[in-house]
Amino acid sequence: MSDPHQLVSSAYEAFARGDIPAVLDTLDPAVAWRVPDVLPHGGAFDGVDGVGTFFSGLGDHWADLDVRPDSPIANGERVAVTGIASGHLRATGESASYGFAHVWTFRDGRATAFDEYVDPAGLGG
Repeated sequence: MSDPHQLVSSAYEAFARGDIPAVLDTLDPAVAWRVPDVLPHGGAFDGVDGVGTFFSGLGDHWADLDVRPDSPIANGERVAVTGIASGHLRATGESASYGFAHVWTFRDGRATAFDEYVDPAGLGG
C-alpha cells in the first residue's frame, strides 16, 4: 500500500486501536515529526526512534488522549487531516481539548514529514 491517502487513514486507525508499531511502519527512517511546544507532548522528533519516543511520551502527559480525525484530504504526496484531540492532563487531572491540522508529506510510499498545527484554546481546561 503506497497511496498517501490510504496510508494516513491506516495510521489513524492503527493509533485508535493502540497499534503504534503499525503507525511507525508508515514512516521513512529519517522522518521529521513536529508538534507545537504549546502542547504538553510537543517537540521535534527525528527518525522512527524519535517518533517512537513521542508516542511513548503521550502517556506521560495524557491519561486518555482521544484523537478524532476528519477525513484526510490528499494532494499528491501531501495529506492534510483536521480534527479534535481531547483527554485528561495527568499534571492537573483537568479535561482538555484542542483542534488540530496534521500535514503529512510522503515520498516513495513512506511519510517523510509530519507537521501538527493546533488551536490550543481548550488546553486551559
